[in-house]
Amino acid sequence: MENAFYRCYAIIAFVLLAVGTTQLPADKAALPSYGFLNGLWFDGKSFEPSTVYAVDGRFTFRKPTRLDRTLDLKGTYVIPPYAEAHNHNLTSTGLVDEMVPRYLNEGVFYAKMQSNLPNLTGQILHRLNRPDSVDVVFANGPLTASGGHPVALRELLLERGVYPGFTKETLNNQGYVLIDSEPDLEKKWAMILSFRPDFIKTVLVSSEEYQKRKDDPAYFGRKGLDPQLLMKIVAKAHLHGLRVSVHVNTATDFHHAVMTGADEIAHLPGSRGPTSIQPADAKLAAAKGTVVVTTACLALRMKQDSELYGKIRAAQIANLALLHKSEVKIAIGSDEVEQTSLGEVEYLKELGVFDNRTLIKMWTENTVKTIFPSRKVGVLSEGYEASFVALEGDPFKDFENIKKIKFRLKQGHLLEG
Repeated sequence: MENAFYRCYAIIAFVLLAVGTTQLPADKAALPSYGFLNGLWFDGKSFEPSTVYAVDGRFTFRKPTRLDRTLDLKGTYVIPPYAEAHNHNLTSTGLVDEMVPRYLNEGVFYAKMQSNLPNLTGQILHRLNRPDSVDVVFANGPLTASGGHPVALRELLLERGVYPGFTKETLNNQGYVLIDSEPDLEKKWAMILSFRPDFIKTVLVSSEEYQKRKDDPAYFGRKGLDPQLLMKIVAKAHLHGLRVSVHVNTATDFHHAVMTGADEIAHLPGSRGPTSIQPADAKLAAAKGTVVVTTACLALRMKQDSELYGKIRAAQIANLALLHKSEVKIAIGSDEVEQTSLGEVEYLKELGVFDNRTLIKMWTENTVKTIFPSRKVGVLSEGYEASFVALEGDPFKDFENIKKIKFRLKQGHLLEG
């Protein structure tokens, strides 16, 4: 039965429908035309000297009739901006205050919030998706089973005062959406859509034990959706033009996510214990175009147990090597609220699976494409959005140069200071 707080949801949903979470248009009339001189531009394979222009927020290699400003890039190495495919740290006023400057400073211009409370997010949308801020997409509350992840986590954060004005009861449908059956899905789908998610986030947790865990209170917070129901969710989301991201813990979760045709797997499985992706599942993921977001640095939380940590790292290395060999699209995401994807890419570098060029292409091109698949971003090419970071040194020769950013351009706006 609809209560007062649920009616409040409806009002918030109306506001979100009016505001939306998509990219806000830049004031093109105010954009100067730039000429960028003496830069070494990444063409997907190597760095080449070129003069490049930005007109109306887009790259062009043809000199425009009007050139308002030229900028000497002083021999810097120009690459697309970095991106973050899994986080939760641009979802409230306090987090935006703290993290937007850090994202921009580290050259991370795009981010994907894999869950959030739409009531809180509605308060900060006007501060995002602008040329002087981070471009962000939101899942809203993830779809999970009763007692599944992230219910326990949300309730813990509630007790710590993270969600002012909420109760355990009103977290439902905001912090998570409980789907235990196909009738639940049908009943709640209109409500899910009313909050205008940019994509749908779903949860699998140790799905090989779904039957064992589903009704056992001992597994509160450590279970997820029925994998058979996930297939229905994916099909329904796709009918409404929404991509689906799946939280996974184990290789079996990975298998089920790929089989359903989900667009994105939000974690490399096995951050708490070693698990091995099957070659057939990796091959199928590549064939279906399923993107795998790494979040491998979550394993650092297990570092106090050196033996377990060593086994997890070895499994991560094997899984990443298998995915790469199978030509699965890999995107970079950290799932660490106190950092951006920079920490994740540094962890991946330590694992030694990928060379510097491959890592940078994953971090820029692959990652932004799973965030904004319909936008012309992630490549320094004619007609693409005029956004870049210019590095003081060659990142292929010394990966530490990824942090030495001399110039930042976002949608034709030079970020100075």
